[in-house]
Amino acid sequence: MLFAWNYCPECGQALTPKEDGDKISPHCDNCERFYYHNPIPVTTCIVVNSNNEILLTRRAVEPRIGEWCLPGGFMELKETPEKCATRELKEETGLKAKEDEIELLGICAHPSRSLGSVLVISYLVRKWEGSITPGSDVAEAKFFSLNNMPQLAFDLHKDILKSYIERITSPY
Repeated sequence: MLFAWNYCPECGQALTPKEDGDKISPHCDNCERFYYHNPIPVTTCIVVNSNNEILLTRRAVEPRIGEWCLPGGFMELKETPEKCATRELKEETGLKAKEDEIELLGICAHPSRSLGSVLVISYLVRKWEGSITPGSDVAEAKFFSLNNMPQLAFDLHKDILKSYIERITSPY
């Protein structure tokens, strides 16, 4: 279910729909402030080993329990995207990457049934320390060759992986 503002977090007054440019947004008439349905930021990592294999995690939690996906997750308050990516990588796989050694792959907005929209920030990770130790929300984590990838749980992850493959196979 999409989160909806019902009351002003500043004064507690019920919000009312009000014209805001070309759209209708929740508005506090008392504080004279609009509240917006903004996308939720998430990060994903494409972790590549020396054999050019990609690290995937098998989900131990819903949604899509038992299916494979890229390591990643939701950004926390006061966290940079790089910090989120390296934290999620460590939490899910046990691998430790440095924030200044990961490479931005891309940013995109993606619709979400439950959240409305997510802002996805993807990183390439080629350097890390440690060995794979699946976290509590991961049943298994392992590397796959590009020609032996399992079905991915999320279309978004398929698109990110496709963009990465296009990038590494492009003559430009």
